[in-house]
This record gives sequence, C-alpha cells and structure tokens, in this order.
Amino acid sequence: MDNPTFPPPDRSARVRFVPDRRYTAAAGAGFVIALVAAVATGDQAGRLLAAVAALVLAAAALSDLVFSPRLEATSAGVVIRSPFTRAALGWDEINSVAVVSRAHLGLRNSALEIDAGAVLAEFTRRTLNAELDEARDLLLSFRPR
Repeated sequence: MDNPTFPPPDRSARVRFVPDRRYTAAAGAGFVIALVAAVATGDQAGRLLAAVAALVLAAAALSDLVFSPRLEATSAGVVIRSPFTRAALGWDEINSVAVVSRAHLGLRNSALEIDAGAVLAEFTRRTLNAELDEARDLLLSFRPR
C-alpha cells in the first residue's frame, strides 16, 4: 500500500497544490452578482459598496487562477507562486517546513509555513486545497535525505 509520506519513487515525481476551485467559482459568481447590483441600484452608497465588493471578489478569483499552482514540490525543491511571493527554492535553501498556529482576537489560525531565510511563505488550507499536516508531510517526502 502506498503511503504519501515515503520519498517519491523517481526524480520526475512532483506534487502540486492549487487553490480550492469551489471558492474560486464562488468568488467569480459573487463578482457577477455584485457587479449587477452596482449597475442596478440607484443608491450612490449602495453602488459604491457593491462596486468595492465586485473588485475584491474579482481580485480573489483572479489571484486563484493566475497564481496556480500555489506550491509545487519535486526532489529538486519547491516553487512558490502567490500574489506576494514568487520563488524557486532548492531544498538546501529551505530551513523549515512546518504547520504553525496562532491565536489572534480569540480566533485560531493555522498555516503551512516555508521558511527559507529571506523568503517566508505561508499557505492556508484553502490556498493549498489540502489538510495542512498532510501537505507538510507530502512536501517533506520530496526532500532528499
């Protein structure tokens, strides 16, 4: 039985993490609805609010499409594509891959963190479309021993 935590069987193996397309589709649908609301309403404040919502939803949907896959790993290293971080890192450059949890204002937030010194990237469950512990273990399975 194959276990994803074991090293990949060959050098051409790779894993890709893409954002959850259900949320991308929901953001796209929300954009259309907000745009229609902005055009249809006669209320200036409502029009402004709907236009801002349309812009935010369009940005969310577009970032999911443009920066995909968000994270890719091979035995050579990882490639990070996000709105604020783009990097191709060899495994020797990566200090740690860990799931970190923080509490802020009574809410707990978890993320997969890749620390490569000058590059610090964090990914949520939604942006990877995977459980964070499983994603970490799968990534680390590609790291040469």
